[in-house]
Amino acid sequence: MRAQEFLIERWTRRTVDNYFDNKKQPNLSRRDFSISRPWDGCVLLKFKTIPDLTKSFFRMAEYYEGHKYSAKKQHVGMAEFLDNWIDRQGNADYFKFWDGFNITDSAFRSWSRTVGPLSQAEQTVVDAIKKATAGMKKFCVIGISGDDPATLQHEMFHAKYYLDTDFKRQADQLFDECRNDPVIKTMAKVLKTKLDYQAHVDEEVAAYLYAGSQLKLVFGVDAKSLIQRFQELDT
Repeated sequence: MRAQEFLIERWTRRTVDNYFDNKKQPNLSRRDFSISRPWDGCVLLKFKTIPDLTKSFFRMAEYYEGHKYSAKKQHVGMAEFLDNWIDRQGNADYFKFWDGFNITDSAFRSWSRTVGPLSQAEQTVVDAIKKATAGMKKFCVIGISGDDPATLQHEMFHAKYYLDTDFKRQADQLFDECRNDPVIKTMAKVLKTKLDYQAHVDEEVAAYLYAGSQLKLVFGVDAKSLIQRFQELDT
C-alpha cells in the first residue's frame, strides 16, 4: 500500500491532531491531583482527568481486586492488561470511564514493595501517598476524578468499611439479611462475570447500593428499597 493510500484510509485530521498533541503533553505532576484527608485514615486523591487517574491506579486496583490477579497477589503486565481490555476496534475504554479506585494500607504496601519498576505516573502517586500516610498504621487510599457525588460516596463506603469497625459490622449484618435478594445475586454475578471482580464482591455490591447510582445501567436492576436500607447505615 502506498503512503498516500495509508493516510487516506487510516488517518483523519482529528486523529493526526490528537496524536501530535499527545506528544506535547507533559508527564503527570503533583499539580494534576489534590490530596485531602476527609477523616482519620482516609486519604483522598482527586485527579483533574480520568486518564491520569486510571493510568496511576489501574495496576494497584488489579492487584487488590482484579479477577485474575488478586487471589494470587500477582502483578498485571501492560501487555496482558491491554490484551484483556482493548476491544476489536482498538479502544481501551477502561482509561476513559473508570473514575474511582480504593486500596487499603496492607494492599498498597504489598503492591509497592513487590511490583518492581513503576511508570512515571505511578511513581508520582506512590510518592505522594507515602508522604501523606507517613506515620499512619492503618489507612485507605481513594482515587477519584470528576464531580459525580455518587462516585465519591461509593469510594467513601470502602474507606468507612475498612476503617470504621462499627460501620463494617452494621454493613455486614445488613448484607447478610439481604444476601438472598435476587437483586443482590444479579449484581454479584455481573461483578464477577462482566466486571472481572473476584475479591471483595460482597463489599462492592454494598458500595453500589450505598451510592445508589447507575444500578439500572450497570446491573439492569431496580434496587430502590435496598438503596434506602444501605444509605440508612449513616444514621
